Amino acid sequence: MKLLTSLFALVGLTSAQSFINAHQQVPLLTTTPEYCNATTLSCHWSGSVDSCCSPKYGLVVLALQWSPGYGPNDEFTIHGLWPDTCAGRMAPARGCDTSRNSNQIANIVREMNSTVYDRMNIFWPSNKGDNNWFWSHEWTKHGTCVSTLRPTCYGPTYKKYQDVVEYFEQVLDLRDKFDLFGALNLNGVSPGRRYNAQTIRDALKTAYGANAKIDCYGGQLSEISLNFYVRGRDKYEITDALRPGNCQGAVFYPKK
Repeated sequence: MKLLTSLFALVGLTSAQSFINAHQQVPLLTTTPEYCNATTLSCHWSGSVDSCCSPKYGLVVLALQWSPGYGPNDEFTIHGLWPDTCAGRMAPARGCDTSRNSNQIANIVREMNSTVYDRMNIFWPSNKGDNNWFWSHEWTKHGTCVSTLRPTCYGPTYKKYQDVVEYFEQVLDLRDKFDLFGALNLNGVSPGRRYNAQTIRDALKTAYGANAKIDCYGGQLSEISLNFYVRGRDKYEITDALRPGNCQGAVFYPKK
């Protein structure tokens, strides 16, 4: 946190309000450059590929949390969407573009797209009590590393902060599509009971056809991560997680 606080101070960004001239809700304009091949799959390149067309950090991790007291009782909430190298190593710890760092993400998203902002409050709450800090951290460290969202990739149609809102909406949409609570429930795993860790992994493998990473804290299920490659600019295709996670033996899946 101290590192990020210093980083934000160095960037010296003024409030998001001063950057946004119009207060009407701005729809997302997902524009793929005409020269891109929409069938290209990240980490499966043949020769050089423009990073506007396929993400430079092509193995992407969707981390979803199970935190009693946060979010709906029948929903996993979001930790983040993290672009990794194809070998599974993290992108730069301080993010990838300091010119787009921000400590005002809540204000930016609220002014540009109130629907996305409302969804974030429900499905992306901070368990530290500060949503803006949490979202700003996720954007600065991870969102700026999604190379296909660089402003130059949009060409002349780019609207300021469009990349910010598009990142958060993409994560929300992935969370909706990969409904972990529903997948587990349909495969016999529901809150309030203990399960062998492998039973949870098997339930997710049955649901999605790929291995998930499951992590525990104090013997309780706390987080599930799914790995993806990206076809074209933004079509996420699930693949096996590179690690199984730290859950072992009997795991308690608490009710919220």
